[in-house]
Amino acid sequence: IGAVNTVVRDGARLVGDNTDYVGIVGCLRQAQLDAHAAPFAEAAALVIGAGGTSRAALFALHTLGVPRVRVFNRTAERARELVREFAPLFAALTVVERLEDAAGAAYIVGTIPASDLCLPDALFGGVGVALDMAYKPRWTPLLEVASRRKWGVVHGVAVLIEQGIHQMERWTGAVAPAKCMGDAVHAKYNEEF
Repeated sequence: IGAVNTVVRDGARLVGDNTDYVGIVGCLRQAQLDAHAAPFAEAAALVIGAGGTSRAALFALHTLGVPRVRVFNRTAERARELVREFAPLFAALTVVERLEDAAGAAYIVGTIPASDLCLPDALFGGVGVALDMAYKPRWTPLLEVASRRKWGVVHGVAVLIEQGIHQMERWTGAVAPAKCMGDAVHAKYNEEF
């Protein structure tokens, strides 16, 4: 992936790992079922952003078998660098310089902090799922527009919990108490947001 969010001990060595992609995979699988969205192997996706989290998003989409992905970033050259690196994993991986040019995606993954990015309604045709890694605020502009268009939505806090479960399991070697962890995170999150 080229991005580390978890460090584990392997004997005397410390090894970098990434659990964001596992969290994205788990959340998108569930959301796909709930929303009755297109099968991953027949779908196209859009990744918004070109930083470390977008790397995890691309690897997650590859893991799910999504063949066609477009990447949008405000700095197109950074998106092109990312696409060059990840292109071998996909049948088609391209950069779009305008979000309007990314219509037709059944899955949209936002990997940038919640912003004032203008999201055209044309992005949200048919049935789909929008996942936003940002968790402040709970309802990001991406999720608000997707919800209005009757798409399935995945809040960033859900991915945060899912990847945290996998982190704990990597750190401890034990099965994480997923329900307890989720309840605790949601209780604290609901107090603040």
